[in-house]
Amino acid sequence: MTTFQFIALLLTVIWLVIVVVRFRRSTLALMIGLVALALFTIAALALGKVTLMQLGMGPVHSWLLMLVLTLVWLGLMLAYSPLADRLATRWFAKPPTLEAFGAIQQSVTKLIAGILAAWLLGGILEELIARGIVLMSVDSLLAGWLPVPVAAALAICIAAIGAGLMHFYQGPRAVVIITQLSILFGILFVISGYNLWAVVICHGLYDTIAFIRFATKKSRYSNLEGE
Repeated sequence: MTTFQFIALLLTVIWLVIVVVRFRRSTLALMIGLVALALFTIAALALGKVTLMQLGMGPVHSWLLMLVLTLVWLGLMLAYSPLADRLATRWFAKPPTLEAFGAIQQSVTKLIAGILAAWLLGGILEELIARGIVLMSVDSLLAGWLPVPVAAALAICIAAIGAGLMHFYQGPRAVVIITQLSILFGILFVISGYNLWAVVICHGLYDTIAFIRFATKKSRYSNLEGE
């Protein structure tokens, strides 16, 4: 584990603890943390303290193969989503709190703005932190002590838990759902050769479909008035 990875991982843990313990319903605290960690990473890149390869943003050998894998994986995630929801429902009766997304149901313009925000905050920044920082850092730390597959599996799960906690403002059921889906994002990251671009695109497309379904009230939790 490099010095950058240690500091970035520590900052991420501190931020998540603050979000969960003190600002569990604050999307503002969540966004401030995402942006702050992104700026810290950009500064580290500019100073040569971390490389793109160490963040999972190395060169892509075949964009075509990467895109095919990403689309196949997106289909798998969409198929698994109802099961993730059913499993979470067994443990937590209260549905996710999704009032923060109510605006995207008001107009096409707000839906488009919401999708763009989802790509930036979820697809790019969340993946940079969850996979580029947390998964890569934990994997690097554990690889010297454990067999490579075991280290990767533990790193995937730890990063997924962190990603789930980022969504604590939506309630515990949402945390469980997102943790499961984030495990799938982590697996895609690893099997694509630790390729952050694959998981960024998959995450962005998944959120785009979810937002459209929510805005058109075709998803299970889109009826905010009935919750």
